[in-house]
Amino acid sequence: MKKVLPFILAGLIMVFATGSHPDYLNSYLGDNCQVLDLGNANLSLLGTDLGAQVFLSGAQWHGTTTNYDLHFALLTALNSQAGVRSLLLDSGYGTAQVYNDYIQTGDLELLRLALDGIRFSNSSNNEHRLFWENLYQYNQQLPPAERITVVGIDIEYQVGTALGYLNYLSDQRFTELCPITEYLGDTPALDKYVSGVQAQLRNQPASFAEIFGEDLPRFRLILQNLADTVTTDRHPDFYVQREKLLYANCLAALARDPQAKFFGHFTMEHIFQRQVQTGNLAQGDRLAMLLSQEDSPFQGVVSFAALYRDSELRFYYGRYETYRVFNFYITDPLPQPTADCTLYKLNGPNSPYAWAPYTIISPTGGAATDYYQYLLIVQNSKPTTPNLLAPSN
Repeated sequence: MKKVLPFILAGLIMVFATGSHPDYLNSYLGDNCQVLDLGNANLSLLGTDLGAQVFLSGAQWHGTTTNYDLHFALLTALNSQAGVRSLLLDSGYGTAQVYNDYIQTGDLELLRLALDGIRFSNSSNNEHRLFWENLYQYNQQLPPAERITVVGIDIEYQVGTALGYLNYLSDQRFTELCPITEYLGDTPALDKYVSGVQAQLRNQPASFAEIFGEDLPRFRLILQNLADTVTTDRHPDFYVQREKLLYANCLAALARDPQAKFFGHFTMEHIFQRQVQTGNLAQGDRLAMLLSQEDSPFQGVVSFAALYRDSELRFYYGRYETYRVFNFYITDPLPQPTADCTLYKLNGPNSPYAWAPYTIISPTGGAATDYYQYLLIVQNSKPTTPNLLAPSN
């Protein structure tokens, strides 16, 4: 039986209160759109925007199938048509390195390590696994120097995965050197453990150099990310602090490769380039705002926002249930396209979306194109299905 999440109801009221759009908006959208074939996505509608350095797409939920198809379609299209080779992931640095090493090597042990860490979450599904398996296959068709790499810019949600990866890199010697004596799923315990490892690193640097060898820089980055996780978890304004960390980690990724072009597929609240007065970041700067601010070193940021219709998701709320997908950030009704995924260019010539904040819920002025430049209307997305790959234990 389909259910409505209690915390969705307020967003639903906001959507229905916005009313319809004038006909001239629908006329403009009809002239500035293209069907997006998720099996072979053509992004020619972007035109000169393909020259941007950062592309961000907004997902509604992790538990609906088209979310994963869209993620893969946009990533591979931006790789082939815009030269994007860095995938920004909303995970810790360690977890992202597990996925990164998997798509470079195809080592199934790494994929199992990553999937074990997200069991009993919205991301634990067959479509998530297939995304990474397909990305590995796609990567193998590219020359080694041109393959996609994965960079985690978030806090570490899967501490066990990050520590398991350190064991993988050290041939199982890391936790022999730094034993885990208690559950690390709460902040004080993680703080105690990370502080202990940092002290041990200062006192016994040769021991870590011996077990990690050329992977010692990775170990240091993972350890720093775990420390940043503790700091962010303890901050009185977690969501604002987290967004600052996302941006700082983007800056670090840029410093490692100044010519890189980046793509990230995040939940919708991160991709707005101007503030909206809704969600956890109603009073704080969002990632896209920070990336596109005047003193940012990134050369151009393009945001895609997605609106889902007649779609469902599989959500873990103590157990898995199926729910309807609702839209928190985009007003509807909008045109009813015939395809399941249609891309609209809002920043085209003489666009009315450059005059006023049409489609934006709770705007703070400006025009729609100040918030995002492209709109995706997704229809008929089904709930994700259980992961079929057996766990490692």
